Amino acid sequence: VAILALSAQGQNPSEISKNLRVSRQTVYRTLERGTATAPKRMRTKPGRPTETVEAVKIAINEKNAKATVRGLAREFNMPRTTMRRLVKDDLGLKSFKRTPRHALKSTDKEKRVAGAKKCLNQLKKKPKEVVILHLDETPFSLGEMVTMDTGFYIAEACGDADDTTVHYGKERHFANLQVIAVVGSDGQKCDLIFLEDGQRLNSFTYVEFLRRKVFPWARATYGESWWLQHDGASCHTSKFTQQFLRTEAPGFFPKEAWPPHSPDAAPMDYAIFGRLKSSL
Repeated sequence: VAILALSAQGQNPSEISKNLRVSRQTVYRTLERGTATAPKRMRTKPGRPTETVEAVKIAINEKNAKATVRGLAREFNMPRTTMRRLVKDDLGLKSFKRTPRHALKSTDKEKRVAGAKKCLNQLKKKPKEVVILHLDETPFSLGEMVTMDTGFYIAEACGDADDTTVHYGKERHFANLQVIAVVGSDGQKCDLIFLEDGQRLNSFTYVEFLRRKVFPWARATYGESWWLQHDGASCHTSKFTQQFLRTEAPGFFPKEAWPPHSPDAAPMDYAIFGRLKSSL
């Protein structure tokens, strides 16, 4: 009763706690319960104002969901942690990283479907004992490649490491080494083929590498029980290369049997080159 009486006189919970020598928790609980003669005194409800939550929801919809927590926090002038709680707890939403994909036109999509069907038909024709040789080429940078995932170092304080660790060379173009790799569907692999400095890969140099390096290894390993598969690079699909493959290869996937813009169909791209580069 004394707590309620002092509250009715205008004293705040801290003053009541000090005067009556009781804990503030007891004061708050008593004020929240109240009595018939003294209305209960409620503390400010925690959370974000309803108007702010609704405004953030409208802003997200106007941006077609392409909004970031950092951008919204800057727009509404509030801490990032507060905005993160608002988005997660009040709106029930989560922030996700956008996923890149090929910007395909309708004609590209049609070609992709047609190429995928021909590729499947080609696989159905393949005898069981035939091994598919997956071939592709890629540049290996001779400089240190620093990305958002690898640009970190561990130290007691910022700058507390040797200069070559704290800083890295920023160049417009790194020198690179072009490499051709061949891997069989059974796991066997040909030795890596390195292009000479300044050598460009075109139809003629590509066919020469096939003639001198790839085909001798393939025949020594599999005899004639192998087919060649490569992507839609210009040196792979040129008339000169296609004619050479018809004449010299036991089997191959023609350019019509390759869906365009499909690195997910090339094992060298999605499974091998990435791991190979990360290990260097």
